[in-house]
Amino acid sequence: MKKRVLLTGPILTHSGYGEHARFVWRALKARPDLFDVYVKPVNWGQSAWMWDSTPERQAIDEDIARTAASVQQGKLMIDLNIMVTIAPEFKAYHVPNCTNIGVTAGIETDKVAPEWLAQINEICDKVIVPSEFAKESIINAVYEAKDQFGNELALKCEKPVEVAHYPVKEYKNVDLSLDLTTDFNFLCVAQWSPRKNIRETLRAFLEQFKNDSGVGLILKTQKLRNSTLDRYHVSKDIKEVKDEYPDAKCKVYLLHGYLTNDEMHSLYMNDKVKAIVNFGHGEGYGLPLFEAAYCGLPVITHDFGGQKDFLYAPKGKDAKKRSFFTKVPYKLDKVDQAAVSQNLIHPDMSWAYPNFFACKKAMEDVHKNYGLAKSKADKLKEWVCEEFEEARKYNKFLRLILKDQDFFDYSDIEVKDLPKISFITSMFNSEEFFEGFMQDITRQTIFKDKCELVLVNCASEQNEDELVKPWLDKYPNNIKYIKLDKDPGIYAAWNLAIKESSGEFVSNANMDDRKSPEFAEKLAKYLYAHKDVDCVYTENLLTKKPNETFEENSSNGQVYPAEEFSKDAMLRGNPPHCMPMWRKSLHNDDNYFCEEYRSASDWDFWLKCTFSGSRFKKVGEPLGLYYFNPKGMSTDKENSKWKREEERKIFKEYLRKFREGVQGA
Repeated sequence: MKKRVLLTGPILTHSGYGEHARFVWRALKARPDLFDVYVKPVNWGQSAWMWDSTPERQAIDEDIARTAASVQQGKLMIDLNIMVTIAPEFKAYHVPNCTNIGVTAGIETDKVAPEWLAQINEICDKVIVPSEFAKESIINAVYEAKDQFGNELALKCEKPVEVAHYPVKEYKNVDLSLDLTTDFNFLCVAQWSPRKNIRETLRAFLEQFKNDSGVGLILKTQKLRNSTLDRYHVSKDIKEVKDEYPDAKCKVYLLHGYLTNDEMHSLYMNDKVKAIVNFGHGEGYGLPLFEAAYCGLPVITHDFGGQKDFLYAPKGKDAKKRSFFTKVPYKLDKVDQAAVSQNLIHPDMSWAYPNFFACKKAMEDVHKNYGLAKSKADKLKEWVCEEFEEARKYNKFLRLILKDQDFFDYSDIEVKDLPKISFITSMFNSEEFFEGFMQDITRQTIFKDKCELVLVNCASEQNEDELVKPWLDKYPNNIKYIKLDKDPGIYAAWNLAIKESSGEFVSNANMDDRKSPEFAEKLAKYLYAHKDVDCVYTENLLTKKPNETFEENSSNGQVYPAEEFSKDAMLRGNPPHCMPMWRKSLHNDDNYFCEEYRSASDWDFWLKCTFSGSRFKKVGEPLGLYYFNPKGMSTDKENSKWKREEERKIFKEYLRKFREGVQGA
């Protein structure tokens, strides 16, 4: 069933929060199968509203009109309310009786104001921010406070805070017809305000290049609106600074007014624009820096702010990130008193003060050694365009807001971030299936990087001991082979394999079954993304022919059914069956499979975990191939009598617990 989502924010304004609201809207609209989207536009200070008629603007207007009509008719029922604004305004946009998610860029200081924390704790179920910096400024803010009875307490964020980055956007180059008389120009894109430090940026440029007529600085700026009066005041302020350097030969250009998305990106791509500078006091994200980075424009700035998330990239085979920009040192100190404002910036907050002489030197270094700066920028562009790809970032945002819904797309999760997965396998007289099994396991998409196979030879009477040798040679770091002198039973072998395993996630791999090549990657990503889920499982295609593959089999799409998880469902059968993946932490406190049972101990174990409060999840697509083996332990008709006795014993034990739980409730 679709979720009805109300998006409230300055979605039609020319502002950073306007772009943030449009990002949220685009992510929601990318999945019309999951969401019905309603939109309530609001102002953002004195920012101008969008006037251009584009297909996107028309689609937003349609959602706004539909929302207004639903409100007038009293029919607007909401499941999820998303508020894009600063935290002190969350209360004004709160919707009762639904999930409320606050989306905010934070503030350019080391911590947010106490008013932010109070609003987040009172109004939000979750907060989503665009950078790790913004997250830390919220979760690290702690203030002394008193409750209604006068008792002292610590005011801190009590709600989850998650990060969803902006994505790379597509753009077309257009002719801006810029009248630039200098061939080497720095670019600064920021509002003229104390927080953006434009005056000192301009002074640093004029001081460094006052004797060079071939260098320019383009200031893409405004104070409040893109009006003629605003341009007059900005021009006046620029002149005041330039008058301090009356003989300066370098050029300063003012670029004032609205630019479309294509025009902004064309500015970054202009042949005469050589680098972007930002000497502000901090950034919640630094959208112009991000856009410049994925356009391949060299960046000169410090790293106090959200820009740290995208200006450092991995280099070489190790995952350690290194800077791919010209970094300016700074000191952290109390904010400029001119920037202090109620509910936003308090006098005791701190932000960055870039070193003035380092700013000058950084620009000069890029000017003199432009080839080096451009080389770093090109490498950064390649990484950013892959890491911040649009679909991945939309998926990440949607995962964060879909609390309980099955959203099986985790393309934004990198394999390198996954923990190790241990496949546990017992072997006994399985020569018929061995080669097909080994080929199947080792073709898992993440086998070499993230998987280990713990093989336990239970004193097999066949030739597996010789068959395994070439596989051990081929995957010495991925396969652990254990040979026993006698057969202890399948569950004793599983328990031994688990104790010998080194993975954080565990999955049993039966010799006669087969898996989708994406089985390990998809289930591991699900567990990684859902910290509250202990075991994830999937339905399986059903075959009666041995040694088929997941891609080529005789199932004709028939599945071996698995119910959605509940205590009732777990009592009725064994939903995880033969293709689960679970957290190894379920085996803490010596909690293993009962070795007394020959066939049903996995069902017993899942029931034990269920009644202890563990959470299971069935994913929405078959990822395994289950061979209904006529000679298998649980499927051989000759085993039916003792198998039924095992299952009856387990059922009676947990039915009693179930009834006791119902009566206790």
